[in-house]
Amino acid sequence: MSRYISPVLYILLMLVGCAAFISIAGVRIGLFEPLIGFSLLKQSVCAALILSTLAALSIFVCRKECNVSSQRFFGLVLVVSLVYSLMWIVFYAQRINLPNIHDITTDTKMPPEFINVNFLRKSNENGLVYDPKWAAIQIANYPNVKPVMTKKSAQMAYQKALALVVERGWQLDATYPEVGLIEATARTPIFGFRDDVVLRVMTEGDKVRVDMRSCSRVGKGDFGMNAKRIISFMDDLNSRLNGMPFDQMRFLN
Repeated sequence: MSRYISPVLYILLMLVGCAAFISIAGVRIGLFEPLIGFSLLKQSVCAALILSTLAALSIFVCRKECNVSSQRFFGLVLVVSLVYSLMWIVFYAQRINLPNIHDITTDTKMPPEFINVNFLRKSNENGLVYDPKWAAIQIANYPNVKPVMTKKSAQMAYQKALALVVERGWQLDATYPEVGLIEATARTPIFGFRDDVVLRVMTEGDKVRVDMRSCSRVGKGDFGMNAKRIISFMDDLNSRLNGMPFDQMRFLN
């Protein structure tokens, strides 16, 4: 019986692998939107769980056969499919308790406003009006999302922030040096979800304050990516302006 089961499991394993590859590669090359790729990946994880079940059943059903190579193959399919599915399940489980918000800012009272990005977003994507109810949620979950304060000039702070945006490889959408604004679009590492970023440099008393806002185009939640991006960026910017890093935070509960 194992000689009939082996080709079926092999084909199913290849299909799961192809689905996983297409779900990510298709998004990265612009074949389809990130949400479609994410949905395809979830389906591949479900298929991998089914495949691992079938492989385990095959080992049990064919246990009396003296075909060592088939048993090893069944075991290989079981391990590969199970590791693949568990990897993504753990990835999601680590982030499931994060707040269901997608707009993070260092200034929750007067968030930096987008100008050019308003014309880039589609009608079916998230709006850019900040919801005040998110402020308390953000503060409770991401307390290290803070602005950078410096005694350097506003012009220097603006240039340092702009240079860092370019270094990060973000798409520069617009610069407004006269009002201290920088707009850019960043993409998440795996699926390339687009998150829009705005930086604001302004004078506050005898210091210069740099604020940042990062907002996802799609999805109700962002799995902590916007907060992670802001803290990482502001940590680097603070080091370049003030020579000292921010305290780092843990994003996963």
